[in-house]
Amino acid sequence: ARAAEGSGGGQEVEIKTRSESGCHTAEPGEACYDFDITWARTTGMPLHPEWYEGLTPNSSMVDIQLFIYSSAGNKNCSMPCAQLSAPWCRQAADAPALWAPSGGGAPEKIKILTYNLFWWSLFGRRHGNNHSAGTLIKDHMSDAPFDVMGFQECEDLPRVLKPVGLLDTYGVIMDKFAICMAYSKKAWTLIERGLVEVAEDMVTKYYGRRGAQWMRLKSLTSNRSLFFMNHHGPLSINSGGRCGGQATAYNLLSVVAKHAQVGDTLILVGDFNANAASSTIQTLWKKLVQTFAGESWGGVDNIFTNVPSTNVIKRKIMGSGGSDHEAIYAVLQLGEDKLKKSTAQVPLESVRQLTGKAKPGYEWQHFWCGRIEDNTEYAFDPSAWSQVFVQSKAANDPERCCRECQANARCKAWLWKDWAAEAQGKQCMMSGTEPISQKAVNGYVSGLTYVAAAAAALESAQHAITRV
Repeated sequence: ARAAEGSGGGQEVEIKTRSESGCHTAEPGEACYDFDITWARTTGMPLHPEWYEGLTPNSSMVDIQLFIYSSAGNKNCSMPCAQLSAPWCRQAADAPALWAPSGGGAPEKIKILTYNLFWWSLFGRRHGNNHSAGTLIKDHMSDAPFDVMGFQECEDLPRVLKPVGLLDTYGVIMDKFAICMAYSKKAWTLIERGLVEVAEDMVTKYYGRRGAQWMRLKSLTSNRSLFFMNHHGPLSINSGGRCGGQATAYNLLSVVAKHAQVGDTLILVGDFNANAASSTIQTLWKKLVQTFAGESWGGVDNIFTNVPSTNVIKRKIMGSGGSDHEAIYAVLQLGEDKLKKSTAQVPLESVRQLTGKAKPGYEWQHFWCGRIEDNTEYAFDPSAWSQVFVQSKAANDPERCCRECQANARCKAWLWKDWAAEAQGKQCMMSGTEPISQKAVNGYVSGLTYVAAAAAALESAQHAITRV
């Protein structure tokens, strides 16, 4: 059967039966519907709303079933077939147009930081590691303080800043989705702030929905205004989450266009859970200047702005401070248009490091997949080399399928099925050629190795903008 779903601008999504793809939308009379979904709506949510973040008793049955399917201990609920109904999947035909920052005014520098704090380990298990994260930040303020800072996996920002004497000088904003941001109260005053949901993790790597927090600031020394946004992207890495990287990028850009004002200096930072191999970053290249990218997980930590690349006067990887990510920062110079021509080509450098110093390893602590496309079936040349895994670890989930593909020099692309009729279970297929076509199919996940994805990214990087 086929049905038109509200995803990606009205694309047609192929809905397969359980015997074909592994998806099944629960119906009355089935345990998932009568017990799990009904109990969640009538009992679980009213008594324990904190268990069902992002859901209410009025949420769609499909969204509730998807949440239950993704939860530990689930026994009754399959992946629902109609799972592309999230509002962030219904993207516009094109990303909104943005603008350059207002010109003129006295010269002014803006120092920007982004840092994933690895909270569960650094603070949950190691109790702050003798204030190592805060110390790292303070050690990089000897020349000038940070104007704005974005943090991911952040649950209590004062716990980071207060022990090193920085809390009193910063305005702190903490939101759900474990994201925090801070601004220098000596240089900026807060105009307004907000939080918007923009993405959601893939079912096979599900932690929840993802947001973007933003704030508008007014300079205390000039007439400039600054729009700053902080984002922690959806999993799996380089998938763009449930709706794909282009939709996630469009949603981020739409938040900027809606809440910023023409003339604002625009800054977007975060751990995007996406590096230069992803459609997320490649879509952003078309609308914002990639100011800097780190090296962790292939370069998932990024700073984007609407400031010309020639006005970026410093970029630095700071170190980890006990996290599994390295903090990064950049300094912008505003009010001077005749700066020395920049030699940095951040998009091209970001692509080169995918197969260089930031390439993935086989061990999970160093693994990332080149490209992952959820609910997508790649078709391959049947005469090309291929290998199929069933009833093995490689077939357990898409990341394991990609991991085995990347470990095999003959493999360029892969296809994972939540249910393959011939295997009566999950299946991983590896191919020695890139896909000749693709289509949307629920329950299938496809992707490229990091080498193949890097080669594809190189062409996109050639067209990345250097000024808005």
